[in-house]
Amino acid sequence: HPVKIKETKATIIMILCCNENFMNNNFDVKFINDRLNGENIESGLYVVATPIGNLSDITIRALSIISSSNLVLCEDTRISKKLTSKYGIKCSMRSFHQHNSRKMINVVLPKLKSNQIISLISDAGTPTISDPGSDLIQACIENNIKVCSIPGPSAVIGSLVSSGISTEQFSFLGFVPRNRKAKKIFHERISNSRETIIFFESPKRILKTLTDLQIFIEDRKVALVRELTKKNEEIINGNIINVLKDLEKRDKILGEITVIISAYTFKNLTEISDQQILDFAKDLKIEKLGISTIAKLTATKYKVSKRRVYQLIIENKR
Repeated sequence: HPVKIKETKATIIMILCCNENFMNNNFDVKFINDRLNGENIESGLYVVATPIGNLSDITIRALSIISSSNLVLCEDTRISKKLTSKYGIKCSMRSFHQHNSRKMINVVLPKLKSNQIISLISDAGTPTISDPGSDLIQACIENNIKVCSIPGPSAVIGSLVSSGISTEQFSFLGFVPRNRKAKKIFHERISNSRETIIFFESPKRILKTLTDLQIFIEDRKVALVRELTKKNEEIINGNIINVLKDLEKRDKILGEITVIISAYTFKNLTEISDQQILDFAKDLKIEKLGISTIAKLTATKYKVSKRRVYQLIIENKR
């Protein structure tokens, strides 16, 4: 609908021009107008990053793509409509989430094959990062359908660069698993990581998660980034003990949280005393783990032989 798209883009320009920051800073409105109206958008799937809090964190290109789309796939249409309404975008929306994604692929593929423009957005941030969408993208690749990324906000990168922790090498682990076996692997990976670790956690589980991690990361640097880009944005820095003390003082913890943990610093094997090993093993006993598991976790943490740890535990027990 060319007329509707033209009207929508005119509304976007009007909204941007009415913003005092644009007027006071002498923004080039003509350039914005050209970007919104001049791009020839080909058919295909567009993976569009959206704001993670502040609705102003949207790119001009993202606005252009969404307003030109025949269909916008989003996790929750109610949340996405807050963004589209803000910029006067009128578009067709369909829910696309973890419970219906496979079913929706069969609906979306025929539309893409008939040369439609479809956008995939999430409630906040970049789609497929701890959100559904990977199956749809894979289906498009298998059917030779164009997939285009429209980059923008990301809680992972946004939190990392403001944490004060090394950005040279890092791994993102998604949300903390709830399954006991998966959580054990999660803890082991963090314990031995030679690179910065990033993961998400809910405010309801953050205290339990940090308490569980305490024996694995000791005095390594930790940063908690809460409510990023929003009014109550906050970064809590320190070692895990200090961060826990800060959180425990609070009546309520609100907002999704990104946790950043500094890399494990290798220690010379000769520096690891028997007492250090026994103290760590003692802490693990609180988790009611078996001796073999305790020996393995301790050996992995201190880079010593499992046999040494096992014998120390047995001798100490005697």
